[in-house]
Amino acid sequence: MNERISARLADAHNSLREQLDLAQQHFERLEQVLAKRESKDIANLNRAARRLRAFENREQWSNLLVDAAQGFAGRAALFTLQGSSLHLEAARNTGRGSIGDVALDSAPAFRSAVETRDAVVALRTRGEMSPPIAEFLGEAADDRFYLFPIATRERVAAVLYADDAGQGSVQPDALELLASLAGAVLESRASEPVNGLVKIAHNGHPKDAQDLHRKAQRFARLQVAEIRLYKSENVLAGRTGRDLYTSLKSEIDGAREVFRRDFLSTSGDMVDYLHIELVHTLANDEVALLGPDYPGPLA
Repeated sequence: MNERISARLADAHNSLREQLDLAQQHFERLEQVLAKRESKDIANLNRAARRLRAFENREQWSNLLVDAAQGFAGRAALFTLQGSSLHLEAARNTGRGSIGDVALDSAPAFRSAVETRDAVVALRTRGEMSPPIAEFLGEAADDRFYLFPIATRERVAAVLYADDAGQGSVQPDALELLASLAGAVLESRASEPVNGLVKIAHNGHPKDAQDLHRKAQRFARLQVAEIRLYKSENVLAGRTGRDLYTSLKSEIDGAREVFRRDFLSTSGDMVDYLHIELVHTLANDEVALLGPDYPGPLA
């Protein structure tokens, strides 16, 4: 009797070990697939970042952004804000022509994205999209669409649209990072107006000083955009723990050192644009989220 029980226990143990081995092998294969996908996504974001930085005009900026966005969604479209209207700048995989300008007030989901400056997820109905946009993109009451505002410090300049086209998935985290980067790049070029899309004036400084301030702002915005892009998990952990500085210490300290060397040391009236951008973009305008150990403004 004892021998039979021992044999059965041994068989059960061996069977369980085989199942665990198979599960471990499956888990390792899944890890490899996810790692390859993550590596591909990061490479796509890197490529998009490089191309966006070099844009020459609004049409090129729009097309580069939509091309990059389609890598993370079934289809994508970009609407710029022109007064109180939405203007379709570029679209991919829509299979249709174009549409005229759409009143922002007639598109509730778009209006919410513009007013809150936050990503919006809504059902693909004309009640959320507006009748003209629903006609252009098609209604699907069981499907969702995603909106990502592209904002400068002054205003929301555009809204990035994405959906799964009924055949794939949408990666909202990647798209949100892409929109954030696009906004930072757009504002960093604001001193070189692009067809009137964004224009920021600097008064009260000689031209050389204006140029230096613009370079400092550009540096700050791109540095913080890259931190958010490449260290998104650290940013999320820092916000959750209300201690962004500890989560991103090496990145923040490195950026501060370069800003001090290249800008503060060469100008007596330089503003700490890096601190401003850290508070605005990383800490969502809540300086306490930077944490108790954050050294504070450089100037």
